[in-house]
Amino acid sequence: MKEIECMLDEKNIKVASWIVARLQGEIRPEEEKALEDWIAESGEHREFYERMADREYVAKRLDEYKNYSLDTMRERMLPSIRREGKRTRVIRWSRRIAAILILPLVVGSVLLLREQSGVEFKNPVTADILPGQECAILEMADGWRVDLSSACGIESLQIEGIMLKNDSNVLSYEGVQGAISDSLKFNTIIIPRGGEYRLTLADGTQVWLNSQTRLRYPITFSGDKREVYLEGEAYFEVTRTGKMFEVHCKGMDVQVLGTSFNIMAYRDEPAIQTTLVNGRVQVNSERETGGSIVMEPGYQVQLDTLTGKMEMYEVNVANFVGWKEKLFVFDDENMETMMRKLARWYDVDIVIESPELRKSVFYGVIRKYENISKILDMLKKTQNIDYVIENKRIVIKEAR
Repeated sequence: MKEIECMLDEKNIKVASWIVARLQGEIRPEEEKALEDWIAESGEHREFYERMADREYVAKRLDEYKNYSLDTMRERMLPSIRREGKRTRVIRWSRRIAAILILPLVVGSVLLLREQSGVEFKNPVTADILPGQECAILEMADGWRVDLSSACGIESLQIEGIMLKNDSNVLSYEGVQGAISDSLKFNTIIIPRGGEYRLTLADGTQVWLNSQTRLRYPITFSGDKREVYLEGEAYFEVTRTGKMFEVHCKGMDVQVLGTSFNIMAYRDEPAIQTTLVNGRVQVNSERETGGSIVMEPGYQVQLDTLTGKMEMYEVNVANFVGWKEKLFVFDDENMETMMRKLARWYDVDIVIESPELRKSVFYGVIRKYENISKILDMLKKTQNIDYVIENKRIVIKEAR
């Protein structure tokens, strides 16, 4: 990662102080909020923070500055320090030195000063992992990509002679129907791990896109049906136009006229699920053995990706669409399935140590925008588990 250079302003000084305070367990509520806002501004900020929680990385960065003695650092970097009990807070830095420093050196130096003062440093192995954020990448027909994240400040963009809106984390093509007269051209919206976004298609159809999802769709619809291609998870509210709306997934096609439904079609899941909220849909298997099923609201069709077999079940719809309301809803959810969902949202790797734990089930409703420790702590209280966070890796194990 390209390091974030320390500019000649107080913001970066404050950021360094906030990071140190969080790692020390001494951060104030207003600082916590300010730090989380800073982290959410860009993927670069998020990656930087995670590296600063890695003590080995900080030590390595400090070693790169071995030409600076600790006394020299103190004299040149920290000319004014205020002590508040056991807290040591940086309040004034030399502008001449700040111009040539970067934040890893700042954070590392402050932590080193704290350790030499006898202040306990909390092991960053237990550092928390922040939730995902609203972010997406738009890929044009020619392969050109645009980062739609709010940190990039793109409120509108022009493609193929039409103007798109990107407001409040919603990319909108609405109103461009019929604007392009030549052959059908497709865009792809890509939601990374740790992201979510919303999309309005040219016909007014609303799409909520979950983490690790790709949706390929035409800039404007033409012909006698509307077709899109999904990998991942999305919730659709389809506008009724009289033309068939069809979602293609690997192994399954879903056909509707106007309705609301959720599709989960991740490559690492054993089944593709279509859950109908209202209206009526027809689900088709690409395999001859699967056939077709016409769904009614409150039901879910599952397609086994290995056998191609489709089955329909009556379900509590809220359990499968809660994610778009920024909730995790777990109802008799086994640990393995649950951890796959958390891994996608928090962009982490999760290892479950024992086969018995993988089969254990959990019930609960949790806000998606909580730090992951709150979810894991809830599991500790209700299940016989413990956990260890090691940077972007989490190990789930039986409690001793």
